Amino acid sequence: MTGLAGRRQRLPGRAIARPALCQVALGLVSLALALACLTLGTIRLTPLQALQALAGQESPALQLLVDWRLPRIGAALAAGAALGLSGALFQTLLRNPLGSPDIVGFDAGAFGGAMLALLAGLAPALVALAAFGGGLAAGILVYLAAGGLHAERGRLILIGIAVGAAFTALGDWMIFVAPLDIALVAANWKQGALAGVDAPRLAIGAAILGLLLPLGLACGRLVEALALGDDKAQSLGVPAGWARLRLGLVGLGLTATATFIAGPIGFVALIAPQAARRLVGSAGLPLATSALFGAAFLLASDAVARIALAPRSLPVGAVTACLGGAYLALLFGTWIRRGERLR
Repeated sequence: MTGLAGRRQRLPGRAIARPALCQVALGLVSLALALACLTLGTIRLTPLQALQALAGQESPALQLLVDWRLPRIGAALAAGAALGLSGALFQTLLRNPLGSPDIVGFDAGAFGGAMLALLAGLAPALVALAAFGGGLAAGILVYLAAGGLHAERGRLILIGIAVGAAFTALGDWMIFVAPLDIALVAANWKQGALAGVDAPRLAIGAAILGLLLPLGLACGRLVEALALGDDKAQSLGVPAGWARLRLGLVGLGLTATATFIAGPIGFVALIAPQAARRLVGSAGLPLATSALFGAAFLLASDAVARIALAPRSLPVGAVTACLGGAYLALLFGTWIRRGERLR
């Protein structure tokens, strides 16, 4: 009996330690991937050369890293973290692993808003604001079309797919009618070509995420309460309607900022929360681990995009789409075997 009691006392400590260990491991993986990505490209560097250049040693590699590779790595980490956290918030909000912002069309709406601002010649900060406006417009449209307060979650997802397709078509049309210089930039941006990310765009996106990421991570109590159901959340002192509004607005902000930085990259927000949940072994979706997994996942996908057809580089969106398609096939296969349905 004493041994059993001792094991029971150690279980909470193990439960607390596992998320922390996963976060440390994902941080180290991201650091190793970042160092590896510094060496990749048409001009290959050794890790030692990259570190010497970063330490301030004058060399041709220094300009290469500062102008091209560091912004690309920073964009992958920032956008991946934002998408991973946003996916966890929306999947909790909709209580469905398909309830991620890229599936329900919010990233396509954000891209449409950003494209309108780009065509109007607005400043980058206003383009970021327009991206949020476009994502919010898509969210309101999905919410109203699905029935407002009485909307079923499965219906929200299906209508979101349709709204996303409409906004994607609108974005494609705007690229088609745009002047050639803007169209070329927008086409790369839409495909998630991180090579086109410049320092000013990354700096604006990082400043916005400096506010939104802490707000998202602070939603942990709301996520846990909503996962128990609306009635239980109310009994815990968490108004379900207010909690959903907060999660939705923060999630939209994260999605719009990631789209502003890197374009509408699909499937990161879909995969990261579920993968993080499996790593941690929790019933709910761990927010911090989802963000860290999203950052590592997008950076790893970009590394694959750079070496798969070297010396040519693929858009990272093409790599995440391939991985996301395989994940969806696996997910639907699991549902079919269990006799489940979209709900």
